[in-house]
Amino acid sequence: MVLPIRIIALIIACAFMLAVELPTRAQPAVLVRAGVLLAQDTIVIGADGPLDVVELDSGRRETVEGGRLTARAADAGIEIGPGVYSGTVRLLPRAGFLQINGRPYRGILELRRTPSGRLTAINEVDLEEYLYGVVKSEMNPSWPPEALRAQAVAARSLAVQSAGRFAAEGYDVRATTDSQVYGGMAAEDPRTTAAVAATRGLVLLYDGRPAFAPYHTDSGGATESSEFVWGGAVPHLRGVSDPYSRSAPNHEWRMRMDLATIEARLLRAGKPAVGLQRVEVLASSPSGRVMTLRAFTAGGAFDLRGNDFRNAIGSNTLRSTLFALRPAGDGTIEFAGRGFGHGVGMSQWGARGQALAGRDHGEILRYYYTGVTIGPRP
Repeated sequence: MVLPIRIIALIIACAFMLAVELPTRAQPAVLVRAGVLLAQDTIVIGADGPLDVVELDSGRRETVEGGRLTARAADAGIEIGPGVYSGTVRLLPRAGFLQINGRPYRGILELRRTPSGRLTAINEVDLEEYLYGVVKSEMNPSWPPEALRAQAVAARSLAVQSAGRFAAEGYDVRATTDSQVYGGMAAEDPRTTAAVAATRGLVLLYDGRPAFAPYHTDSGGATESSEFVWGGAVPHLRGVSDPYSRSAPNHEWRMRMDLATIEARLLRAGKPAVGLQRVEVLASSPSGRVMTLRAFTAGGAFDLRGNDFRNAIGSNTLRSTLFALRPAGDGTIEFAGRGFGHGVGMSQWGARGQALAGRDHGEILRYYYTGVTIGPRP
């Protein structure tokens, strides 16, 4: 039997509607545990309404009134307002959100005693909602949407790949540049939230597994291969030329520091720098970043890695290891450098430049991370 054309067309239309309306398989929710405040004497908790306090060791559960509560370590455990709880405590809001030292956070809060008898506050939150508080903290929300989307995918990848990194301390990531900056609800913006939503669930993949996705502010004109910064070669972290970051403020910079200050900072970092006389560059990477320096002191000389030197001096003071140095007289060293950050992976100012040039977030990410694909997290 031959069906009329109108019926055939109706069958095709219905099949198409069913195909597009069938729900896709949802990814299971992922929770991120962010160490928000570490080793504090007191932590002020705020709540919009009643909250449940759960003592994990015993299962004891109490409901307390909201408002302002001060938590502190006590001999018997953790003191929260008038109550004392042993072991780790979880705080669950009945409605609204919790605040930590006045800053609101989604999800729940966990308080842990450190081995030294202080308190650490951990925010346990859905991965996507965690990113709401990261992307604006890491990138200007007024930048092009494709740059923001590239940042969202890189930040999601870094969070997924960091699961369990600080397990001994009870969390996955820190809310600082030790991981990536996370500011909770106070750091959210509709434009960066839209970038998270537009890339929901997408991560960088290398050989089918979530890829480590470091990023930095400004490459200084070239990104760096991982082995020249951290000592280990990672296949997708290869240095590339980066002319797109040249519009960054302070793309080229100079700073001076006297030997006495350098000595004090090296000593504070545990280096044998007493009687520091001079510092020389021993080895640089192909991009020009300092890999090894030699410090000469009254008692002899010692070598240190460029990254260790930068961290000792201060990573905001010595903006990158892409520098040359020379004695400037009067016991002072002058540093002339480019860029800001470790230089591995995506340059944020470079992402902005590429987005302004018309590239989408996928093209931006594949430029900075060699051989990756972008897809749903496994």
